[in-house]
Amino acid sequence: MPRYNNFAFIDGANLHITYQYLEWKLDYQKLRNYLKKKLNVGVAYYFIGNTKDTEDIHTTLESYDYTVKLKEPSPYKTEEERCPHCNRLITPEIIRYKSDCDSFLTLQVMSDFSLYDKAVLITSDGDFDNLVKRLLLQDKLRMVFAPCKDGCSWLLKSASRGRIAFIDDYKDELEKT
Repeated sequence: MPRYNNFAFIDGANLHITYQYLEWKLDYQKLRNYLKKKLNVGVAYYFIGNTKDTEDIHTTLESYDYTVKLKEPSPYKTEEERCPHCNRLITPEIIRYKSDCDSFLTLQVMSDFSLYDKAVLITSDGDFDNLVKRLLLQDKLRMVFAPCKDGCSWLLKSASRGRIAFIDDYKDELEKT
């Protein structure tokens, strides 16, 4: 009987946005089963913004045995753009919302450090390069499982020192049918 004492830390926005652009749909239930069976992941944290657009996603992910970690969005203003010649308004100032989960995910990785054997980090974001280096130094990195080869940061690839795989290489196993 396998021991499920690895934890997955999933950059949900990064994963979701990647699969909006690919020509196939990721099956999140198949991914969860893959994490459990192949990578011995007992706890799979899924970090995502808490917006009206993601409410249904939260419920679905929880039903697949993900531990959903919600980050409240922060407002920010885009700058208006004006024509440099006539000063006509081209793009108005807009209030948008962003749920940056990177620091939230990193804090969870470090807070749970003594609870897991190895971490599986699912992202292609180069902002996690120092976290990956730290996990390797402490012998706590199982692997980086990046959503896609093409969009993966070279910083992340370099930091992982060969402990990286790409979800798009597992299309046959993980595609929604």
